Amino acid sequence: MRNFGSIKRNALSSVAVASSLTLAASVAAIGTAHAAVKVTITGTVSCAKFDESTPKTVTITPKKGTPGSDEPAGEEKVEKYTIKLTGIPSTGTTATAKVVCEDSDGDTNTYKTKDFPVKKPASGGPVTFNLPA
Repeated sequence: MRNFGSIKRNALSSVAVASSLTLAASVAAIGTAHAAVKVTITGTVSCAKFDESTPKTVTITPKKGTPGSDEPAGEEKVEKYTIKLTGIPSTGTTATAKVVCEDSDGDTNTYKTKDFPVKKPASGGPVTFNLPA
């Protein structure tokens, strides 16, 4: 004669294992759907609003992700910059850009551009963002 209690227990154990595997697969799929991406931002930076100043640093700080910065090499009032950000959510985020301008006496002025959108374009190429925006 069969012990129906042990058959019922084995069936319930199998259901529990299957449910656990299904839950783990769901969690893994959700984690993949929200994976972080790299976003490259390029553009021009201007210190024209400050007399005789040139851009020294550009820093972009996303709300979610890792900040990045660049030090334009030239001595013009308008220079090019490129910043690579990592850890940006695949759905995007907002960021703040901070520009430090320096004049020939070494005096600095700073300005910020707040809450501009950062999202990797479908093409996978860089995002263009000119400062001031």
